[in-house]
Amino acid sequence: DIIAVPVSSLNNRVLLIFNPHGMSKKMNKSLSYKSAAKSVTGMAETLAHEIKNPLTGISGAAQLLTANVSTEEKEWIDIILKEVNRIKKLVDKFQVFGDLRPIKQDSVNIHDILSQAKRAADVGYAANIKIVEDYDPSLPAVRGDRELLLQVIQNLLKNAAEAVPQTGGQITIATSFRQGIRISVGKTTAESLPLQVSIIDNGPGVPEQIKDEIFEPFVSSKINGTGLGLSLVSKIVSDLGGVIEYTRLDQK
Repeated sequence: DIIAVPVSSLNNRVLLIFNPHGMSKKMNKSLSYKSAAKSVTGMAETLAHEIKNPLTGISGAAQLLTANVSTEEKEWIDIILKEVNRIKKLVDKFQVFGDLRPIKQDSVNIHDILSQAKRAADVGYAANIKIVEDYDPSLPAVRGDRELLLQVIQNLLKNAAEAVPQTGGQITIATSFRQGIRISVGKTTAESLPLQVSIIDNGPGVPEQIKDEIFEPFVSSKINGTGLGLSLVSKIVSDLGGVIEYTRLDQK
């Protein structure tokens, strides 16, 4: 893709900006991820009403039973309560997709958000993992929702932390400027995509057979994964006017 911009200070001169042709495909793919994620919305509403209410009744009844049962039976009831809570948490994840309220975007500093996410990772799920910061200090502030962006970064960092080896694991958070890329939103407006944030880990990578679908709902490489985390990340990024993709560095 070529963008031509007249240079006013030089007569009859034009600045040409070349971008990889694949960017348009990436944008279209990101929008398809968003559509797939939103298709979960109706299911989320049904689950919230039809499943969570009965689960509350089951949980309450199980708690009442614990007062008059043997020790062995209490262990069975504990299993019931744990499974009920597990289902509730899964339904809660679905409900997030049902939030269709407009996103209020303000001016945010992406490096402040990344630093906050890194601090949380350093004392939590990535305490024994080396996290390297490779930031472009010249990046300008951008419009976005701080809490949603923080949610995206923390989710990606957690996925990276789970992927790296137990010994020698490393995650790199990098930022850079992408000049001249814009995505149309609606019929009359366009959003710039000037910033690129990369979360890079030294894990084995996503299995080849699912690498093109990892942002789709219910697709996961984890044994007990729900396949909703990255789908939600994709929905948030798309709602904010951005594009998300997965790339193996050894295949670029």
